[in-house]
Amino acid sequence: MDMSNIYRLIIKIAILFFTFVLSIQNVLAWGSTGHKIINRKAPMQLPSLMSKFKSDSLFYEAHASDADYRKVSGDTTFAAEYYRHYLDIDEYPNFYNLPRNLDSLIKLYGWDTVKSRGTNPWFTKYFLDSLTAQLARGDSIKVKQTASDLGHYVADGHQPLHCTFNYDGQFTGNNGIHSRYETTLLDYFQSQIVISPASIQYVSSPIDYIFEYIYYSQSFVDSIMLADNYAKTVSGWGGSGTAPASYYNALWERTQSFTKDMFQRATVALASLWYTAYVNAGLLSITIESVLPEEYSLSQNYPNPFNPATIIKYQLPEDSRVNLSIYDLLGREAATLVNEVKKMGSFEVEWNASNLSSGVYICRFSAIGLASDSKQYFTDVKKMLLVR
Repeated sequence: MDMSNIYRLIIKIAILFFTFVLSIQNVLAWGSTGHKIINRKAPMQLPSLMSKFKSDSLFYEAHASDADYRKVSGDTTFAAEYYRHYLDIDEYPNFYNLPRNLDSLIKLYGWDTVKSRGTNPWFTKYFLDSLTAQLARGDSIKVKQTASDLGHYVADGHQPLHCTFNYDGQFTGNNGIHSRYETTLLDYFQSQIVISPASIQYVSSPIDYIFEYIYYSQSFVDSIMLADNYAKTVSGWGGSGTAPASYYNALWERTQSFTKDMFQRATVALASLWYTAYVNAGLLSITIESVLPEEYSLSQNYPNPFNPATIIKYQLPEDSRVNLSIYDLLGREAATLVNEVKKMGSFEVEWNASNLSSGVYICRFSAIGLASDSKQYFTDVKKMLLVR
């Protein structure tokens, strides 16, 4: 072999090496902090009867980003790992009424279109089914790995920029926002993300459940872009080079409320799906509703957006006087759903808005504890979107 061929071989090896290093760096930067938080904290939401499952939280954390490592460059098959991490749901017309059955969606748009727009909901369901089967046959090694992978896909569905075709702000002049929001911002402020114990649920229709949290997540895309514009203005950063700390302080100022909420929701959703797998595998016969709530809470309505009916859930840690009312954006009362004394427990109420026009409505919940040594007062509000 002459020297020119040797030099060419050395150059090729160097290129392959640096390409490999770069790919590893990109994998490690794929929101690993956020995935670790969700996988580590989700077990705290599980009932005590799942204590063995709960005890593996450090494993779930350590393997929270394994799914990213499985991405293979050039794999364009429908089941390729790359497409499992997102759903560009708003690229579909009338996406609030998108068919949730995969075969129906493919029939409408074709394999290539559906694949390119992301397959997150269906592979989340696939891993849930796999976890159920592994639990049923007692395959403890695979159970831990599949539970970890399921956590990754659930976390992706709770990241707004994994639920939009404008995933990197490339269509709105917010280029690079994906990594700034998902990775760098969390590295700055991860200590402020605190997960609270909450009530989980048995999920009777997983694909619908997954779609609903994706819809909710997608609703914050515009808020992230506006926050990015605000942070640039406040910090004076023009978008080139490395963003200063003042940019991230301003970005967190505008995004921390819903970001913390999405992390809380992700742990509850993941725990609910783990719990559902346990029940479906025949390992538990109770329903999670039999566990008494430890704190007041008002859940986001489901589905949301809705047409024309939606379900609203709330929890009472003690007997309470409850008011649950709906208002329009002008403050006019549209409905009173609950106005009475309720026993402690978990409740749900349906609101049918068939006589109202499309738009945003506010659900206001208030509860006064009746225990003689308590007299707790709790109030919360949720935005709901009625779409005709």
